[in-house]
Amino acid sequence: MPTGDGSTRSVPFSEVLARYAPHYLSTFGHAMPARQREVLVRILKCRTPALGGSLYVCPRCGDPHYACHSCNDRHCPRCGRTEADRWLAARQQRLLLPVPFFLVTFTVPEGLRPWFRSHPRQAYDLMFALTAQTLQDLAANPKRFDGSLGLLGVLHTWSRTLVYHPHLHYLVPGGALTRDQRQWKPSPKKFLLPVKALGQRFRALFKKALAKHHPQALAQVPPKVWKQNWVVHTQPVGSGHQALAYLSRYLFKTATGDRPVIQRSEGKILWPYRQSRTGQLRHLPLTPFELIRRFLQHVLPRGYTRVRSFGWFHPAARIRLNRVRAL
Repeated sequence: MPTGDGSTRSVPFSEVLARYAPHYLSTFGHAMPARQREVLVRILKCRTPALGGSLYVCPRCGDPHYACHSCNDRHCPRCGRTEADRWLAARQQRLLLPVPFFLVTFTVPEGLRPWFRSHPRQAYDLMFALTAQTLQDLAANPKRFDGSLGLLGVLHTWSRTLVYHPHLHYLVPGGALTRDQRQWKPSPKKFLLPVKALGQRFRALFKKALAKHHPQALAQVPPKVWKQNWVVHTQPVGSGHQALAYLSRYLFKTATGDRPVIQRSEGKILWPYRQSRTGQLRHLPLTPFELIRRFLQHVLPRGYTRVRSFGWFHPAARIRLNRVRAL
């Protein structure tokens, strides 16, 4: 409990949840989205007798040891590291090629985020489909590659301060397979596709898709959204190993992981983050309830696939991927 003496201590995020989430549930549980409530209840049972456990006996001394089962929920701060390591190992073997790689990031404008928050499955599906189409459309231009790309996309929904900020990262090899599939057309080492053209194409496709499939949502979007520049960022990442490792860290955990936070004696939590421009470490003071609220807004729909492959990286395109390797 707070002591009022101004002291602080470092605690893992899972301890914050264990301490404050039961009160959060009793206070807001009736108003919470069912999916968020389900995930939080499951996390609170992780590695407790509520999920059962296994009894181990030492073969030498005979001492028993009881280990409680994990929840294995992908949002749980303490679960998922083993799965991430396996995923990374499999993708490094299958996807990495002896070419320069690029990390391409598509960000959703702020005016669209309310609809994304209230319709996550439809919104995320649209974002995956249309960003992949945007990249392939520009790559197919005869003035650029006149071919198709291999794309590995990962959905993120959080900023460094846990604000709701949906965006997609794509790991893209620097080059394309030509239309006749007889030639590999490499990109320059430091340039893949023009980001302004990518943003304009993504914006046009999204507006067209909303008009066709979600006209009510289109009517609610502020008009300025369709006039502003949509942010797309691309950067060379060398061989792709580091970028792939970066993406893997967030596939089986959501937003926070179990990173240590600073618990102040008066009850505030200091959330550590690094400023994107300067790289300097900062601490954002939040109440425990606000920290939990920010964490929960990144809970994904049940069964939603956060990572997807397109082009000749798609599992059904093994023949084209093998052709790329040969070329």
